[in-house]
Amino acid sequence: MKFFTTIFASSLAVASVLAQSLTINTPVSLVSGQPTLISWSGGVPPFFLSVEPANQPGAPPLEDLGEQDGTSFTWNVDLAAGTAVGFLLRDSTGATAQSAGVVIQ
Repeated sequence: MKFFTTIFASSLAVASVLAQSLTINTPVSLVSGQPTLISWSGGVPPFFLSVEPANQPGAPPLEDLGEQDGTSFTWNVDLAAGTAVGFLLRDSTGATAQSAGVVIQ
């Protein structure tokens, strides 16, 4: 019986981890030519990160930042100052999260 209790407890722990919702943190500021840390939590790796035009749902991404295995990525901001961007994150299950918009300085 102890064996089944251990398996059940392990299954609940895995389900709890998988059930965490995917969230992405909005950077406080973005400065053209400077690195910035983009971080997130929840979801199931690998993750797929892109830079999107802010407030334009469905628009093509401005940059594809590729597949990520961790929960953060340092992006060297290579878009022009004045560009309003947001970040779109998708995990391996298809769940998505979007940051708020930020104007590049």
